[in-house]
Amino acid sequence: MNKEFLAQTAHDVKPGAFEVWLSGRPKWLQTAASRMIGSRKMPDEREIQDLAELCIAEASADKHAVFEVVHPGQLENAAQQPELKLRELSDIRGVNAIKDDARLPFGLGNLTIVYGPNGAGKTGFTRILKEACGSRAKDGIYGNVYAEAVHPSSAKIHITVGVEAKTLEWNSGGNTLQALRHIHVFDSKTASMYMAKDNEAAYEPSRMRFVSSLIRLSDAVAGTLSARKAVLVSKMPAVPVEFSQTNTANWLKRLTGTTQASAIAEHCFYSAELDAERVQTEGFLAQQDIGKRLEAIVRARSDFVAFGRWAGALKLGLSEAAVRGLVAARYIAVTTRRAAGEGAKAAFGNAPLEGVGQEAWMHLWAKARQFSEAHAYRGRDFPVIDGDARCVLCHQELGQEGRQRISHFEAYVRGGLEVDAGKAEEQVVALLARLPRIPTQEEWMVQTAILKMELSEADGMYASLDQLHRCAREETEVEKIPAVSWKPVDEALTAKIQALNIEEQGLRALQLDGKRKEMENRVVHLKAQQWFSQQKEAIAAEVERLRQISILDQALALAGTTALSRKNTELARDELDAGYKERFEAELDRLGGNRLSVKPMGKPQGKGKTTFSLALHGTKRQAAVDRILSEGELRIVALAAFIADITGATQSTPFIFDDPISSLDQDFEERVVARLVELAKQRQVIVFTHRLSLVTLIEDSVKKLKDIAASAKLPPPVDSNLVTLRRLGKQTGLVTQFSIRDGKPQKAVNRLRDELLPKLKVIHDAGEVEAYESQVKGICSDFRILVERAVEYVLLNEVLLRFRRSVQTQGRVTALAKICKEDCEFIDGLMTSYSAFEHSQADELPAEVPDFAVLETDVKALAEWMDEFSRRAVA
Repeated sequence: MNKEFLAQTAHDVKPGAFEVWLSGRPKWLQTAASRMIGSRKMPDEREIQDLAELCIAEASADKHAVFEVVHPGQLENAAQQPELKLRELSDIRGVNAIKDDARLPFGLGNLTIVYGPNGAGKTGFTRILKEACGSRAKDGIYGNVYAEAVHPSSAKIHITVGVEAKTLEWNSGGNTLQALRHIHVFDSKTASMYMAKDNEAAYEPSRMRFVSSLIRLSDAVAGTLSARKAVLVSKMPAVPVEFSQTNTANWLKRLTGTTQASAIAEHCFYSAELDAERVQTEGFLAQQDIGKRLEAIVRARSDFVAFGRWAGALKLGLSEAAVRGLVAARYIAVTTRRAAGEGAKAAFGNAPLEGVGQEAWMHLWAKARQFSEAHAYRGRDFPVIDGDARCVLCHQELGQEGRQRISHFEAYVRGGLEVDAGKAEEQVVALLARLPRIPTQEEWMVQTAILKMELSEADGMYASLDQLHRCAREETEVEKIPAVSWKPVDEALTAKIQALNIEEQGLRALQLDGKRKEMENRVVHLKAQQWFSQQKEAIAAEVERLRQISILDQALALAGTTALSRKNTELARDELDAGYKERFEAELDRLGGNRLSVKPMGKPQGKGKTTFSLALHGTKRQAAVDRILSEGELRIVALAAFIADITGATQSTPFIFDDPISSLDQDFEERVVARLVELAKQRQVIVFTHRLSLVTLIEDSVKKLKDIAASAKLPPPVDSNLVTLRRLGKQTGLVTQFSIRDGKPQKAVNRLRDELLPKLKVIHDAGEVEAYESQVKGICSDFRILVERAVEYVLLNEVLLRFRRSVQTQGRVTALAKICKEDCEFIDGLMTSYSAFEHSQADELPAEVPDFAVLETDVKALAEWMDEFSRRAVA
C-alpha cells in the first residue's frame, strides 16, 4: 500500500460509512488503520512489532494499553492526492544494449510518443518501467551480452507529484518502487496474460486496496505472533513411565495457563518426613529375612534403652537443680566459714599465736578432741582440765591460765558460728558424694557412638559436661554455671527408638496379606511426589508458557483476516465483478470490437481476490477464445480487458503502451488511437511504437482536438510530444537531437542545414572517417524521409498523408495546380539519390556515402525549393 490507496476514497465511500465498518474491528486493527491513514504508508518492521504488542495487550485485556480509532471523515480528509507523472528516465546502466547514461525524456504533456525502428531500445526502456512499477508481466533484465564489462542494471526515474519534482533510484532485483506501484504497462506479454484462463484484476478500488493492506498487515502481525509462539517451546521434562498413572501426573495433563501457584504447591508438595517415609518403606520392602530383622530390632532397642538409663543418670546427677544446689551449698559453707573465722579473730585476738580459730587450727582442735576422747581421757568429755590433767597437745600440766585458755577455745568451737560453718561444710561433702562420676572422653565417645552423632557434636557436648562437672566440684557462684543442652542426645535417642518402633511396626505389617502391594504403591506415589517436587520450577515455567500461548492464541484470533476477507470479497463482487464486466463491454465497443461475442467471467479466489477469464458467449459448443478469434481480434479484446481493468480505479496514474496496435487493421488502429488520445485527457499516456502509421494517426487525432479547441477559443485538451530513438552501431536507446518528424518540413530542413551539417563538416575536415560515415548515414536517412515529408506537406499541401484515411481538399487542392514538371523531376532525383539510406540494400552492394559537398548542396537545394514552391502555391 502507498499513498494512492487514499486518493479515491472520497469517490468510493460515503463519508463515515467505511469508518463505521472499521469500528467493529479489533481495537489494535483500528489503531493500525488510523496510523496508516495518518502516515499514508504500510507499517515498517518496527511498527509491525509495536502493533503485535498492541494486539497482545488487547488479547490480555491490558488496562494500560492505549488504542486509536478512525474518526468519521478521516479517510475522506486524507483522500486529496496530487497527480503523478513520469518526466524522464536517466543515468541508465546495464540494461540490454542501451548506451550507458542514456536518458529518455517524456516531456511535460499528457501524451508522449516514443518512436524508433526495431532494435532502437524501446523494449529496454519499457522493461525498466515494468520492473520499477511491479508489473505482473515484467521481464528479467540483462545487460549487454556482447560487452566485456557488465554493470548492474540501474536507472534514475524522474517524476512529478503535483508540482513537486522527485527522483527515484531503481536497481534491478530490488523491490517495486512504491511511488510507481499504480503505473500500468500494456505490451504483448500483458495481452497474453489477459487471455489466460484465470487473470487476477490488476487494480483494486480504494476501499478494497485499504482492506487488502489491512489483510497484509494482519498476516504480518500474525506471522510475528506465530514466530513468538514458535519459540515458546515446552521445557517440561517427560513424566517417567512409572509415574504416568499417578494422580499428580493426571493433574499435570490438565495444566493450563490459569493454574494457580497454590495448586502447583499442593500437587508438588514433598517434605523431609515424606522422604523419610519413602526411604523407610523402601527399606521394609528390601528386607529379605523379616524375622531375623525383628530380633535385631529388639536387641538394638534394648541397647538404646540401656544407654538412655546411663545417660539419664548422668543427666539427673548433673541437672541444673543438682549443680545449682551443690554450688549454692558451697557458697554457704564458704561464707559461713569466713564468718566463723572472723569471729575467731575477734575472740582470740590477744592469743600469743596467730591463726587461732582459723581452718588449720580448727583441724588441729578437732584432732585434739578426738585424741582426748579416744585415748588420753577415755570416757570423759573434752577438754579435761581438772586435777592433774595435762594438755593433750603438749602433754604439760595445765596451769590456771592454760585451763582458762582451753576452756575458752572449747566454748568458741561449740559456739553458733562454728557450728553453722561445720554443718554447711558437711552439707557440701554430702552433695559431693552424690555427684555422679563423669566418664572419660574415650568412654563418652564409645557410649554416644550408638546414636551416630556427628563427631564434632559429641566432642562439643563432652566439653560442656566436663566444664559443668568441674563447676559442680569447685564453683561457688551460681551465675557461672554453664548451660548444657541434652537435646541432641535426647532427640537422637528418641529418633533411634522411634525408628526402630516404626520399622518393627512396618515389618510386622509387611507380614500381613496384601500389605506388600500397598507399600509398593505407596513407594511409587512417594517417588512420584519427589520427582514432581523437583520439577516445581519447570511446572511453574510451563504454566507461564501456557499462559503466554493462550494470550498469543487470542491475539492470533484478533489478527485473523476472515472478516477482512469477507469484506473484500463483498467489495470484489460489487465493484470488481459487476463493474469490470460493464467497463469491458464499454471498452470493447469504443475499440470497435462490439461484434465480438466475448465476455469476462469472474471467479472469487478468497481474501478479496477475483480472477477473470474471457469466454465466448452465444456459441453452440465450448471453445477457447484464442482458438476462435484472429490474432488482431485477440489483441483488441486484450486491450479492452486491460483498459477496463485499470480504469476501474479513478486514480490519475500513467498508462504505458508498448506497440498497442500490433496485428490490428486500419479500423482497429484508428479506434485504438482515438481511445488513447481520450485517455490522455485525464492521465499521462506514453506510447512506444515502431509504426509510423501510429505516430501519424496520433498526431492527426491530436491536431483535430486542437483545431476544435481553437475554434472554441479553448486551450488544447491534449498536448503530444514525440521522442525519436535511434541505434548507432551496437548501442541503442539514443534520443535523436534532431528528428525530421518534429514540426513542418521547412523547419526540419533548416535545422538540418544550420545545425547538423556544420557539425558534420567539422568531423569531415578532421578526417575522422569512421565517425563521418556513421554520422552521414544517419543524416542521409533523415534527409530521405524529409524529402518524402516534403512531398506530403509541401508538394501535395497535406491533401494526402500516409497512414491518414481521410483526403482533405478544402482550401488545399488548388495548390496542386501549381506543380510543374521541374518540381517532379527535382523531387524524383533526390528520392533516387538517397533511397539507399532508408531502404534495405544487398550486403554485396552497400550504399556509398555521398561527399560532404554533395550532401550540403542537396540540402540547401531542398530548402530553397520549399521556400520557392510555398510562395508559388499561395500566389
